[in-house]
Amino acid sequence: MMLAATNEHVREAEGKLIRGGDVQKVKAAGELDFLKRQKAALEGRMAELEASPEGVTETIAEWLKQEWFNLKQRFEEWVVER
Repeated sequence: MMLAATNEHVREAEGKLIRGGDVQKVKAAGELDFLKRQKAALEGRMAELEASPEGVTETIAEWLKQEWFNLKQRFEEWVVER
């Protein structure tokens, strides 16, 4: 679910990068970079989660929840700036 939402935000930022004005393109490029890094981090953590013993799973799951919250908050702030 987190990756699906992140992918949707990436598509939105890519659309703004293509169709936006100069200021929108600059903001979209920055957001796109951020989103892609976050997506890679989420994918990496998910891979770790799958390979981890059960005791570590809870810690990684909490990290993923926090990262998802941070990503959503950052994206919402970015949308408000527009």
